[in-house]
Amino acid sequence: MDEWTRAADEVTLPRIDEVEFHPRPANAGITYAEYEFDALAEEQTATWPAEGECTARPFQVQARGEEIPGTADLFLLKEHEQEVRAAHAAYQHAVRVLQPHVRRELGAKLRYWICWPLLVLGDASGVLSAAIMLGDIPWVAAGQALSSGLAAACAGLAGSELKHLQLAQARRRDPETLSDDEQPYRHLFAGPAGVGIVKFVGALSLLVVLLMAVAISTLRSVVEGSEAGLTFGLLAAITAIGSALLGYAAADEIADLLATKARRVRKAEAHHRTLAGTKVLRVRAQADEAARSLHVEYEHRGQAASHRVESLSWRVLRNNPGVMGHGLPNGDAMGIVGRRTRRGGRT
Repeated sequence: MDEWTRAADEVTLPRIDEVEFHPRPANAGITYAEYEFDALAEEQTATWPAEGECTARPFQVQARGEEIPGTADLFLLKEHEQEVRAAHAAYQHAVRVLQPHVRRELGAKLRYWICWPLLVLGDASGVLSAAIMLGDIPWVAAGQALSSGLAAACAGLAGSELKHLQLAQARRRDPETLSDDEQPYRHLFAGPAGVGIVKFVGALSLLVVLLMAVAISTLRSVVEGSEAGLTFGLLAAITAIGSALLGYAAADEIADLLATKARRVRKAEAHHRTLAGTKVLRVRAQADEAARSLHVEYEHRGQAASHRVESLSWRVLRNNPGVMGHGLPNGDAMGIVGRRTRRGGRT
């Protein structure tokens, strides 16, 4: 038994004559023992919350210290919600309006980014081996080879511009016929633009292809003979032409626009998660929850301790039936609350 139980068992009251069943007298007042334990019960309802406040104080102080920076982070987080919503709305609107005009097959862009570096490396390797065989410094030869490979592959980018012109011509429509949803994208339906520039770029790309083929052919001819030179020169031209065909197959202005909007959505979501996961917000939320939980725990502990002390008060009465009887009179439903009410109107 605990200390309070032993103390309750030690309380004795003078006995009266034995009776088989003796209800509590209706005119009996409140004993000092009942007053004592009633006061002890009230003490528990004050002591335990005070102890809970003491235990929760470090967490409350921590949460209070994070209040200002946490409020600032919450403000930024709420403001950034608008950007996330705007990014999602713009992407969903673009997909709904422009998806029917996408002409690029699924996976074409991935194929492009896999094959294009391989074309660069393939063209560069031919130049690198020939330069090393001529006695050039390897790291210098590697730089020259890589630059020539990139030049050959970039010359094929003109294929993308040609595809853009073709698709723009196919989408061309009178601005008056565009719907309200299509109006924000009217530049996509205006038809091809900059045809002269595209032709000029195409001519420059063709010139790069010819010069690259002649340069590699000459270099390999010096090292391995004219036949090898011609072969590698043609391979260089094939690389550039292959890059052009690869760019032509993957080019789609509308698909690129949708991909850009999708990347904006992912970027906005990632930034929003970063803001939501800041240390200040996390620590503040943890401290607030710890303090709340401790307050609730100690409040319940106080109520439980109060009920325990009240039960000990009844235990004293039960252990002394010779004075207070064996129970309440028949029909009297008063308990602890009833006793307090009798003592002065307290509930």
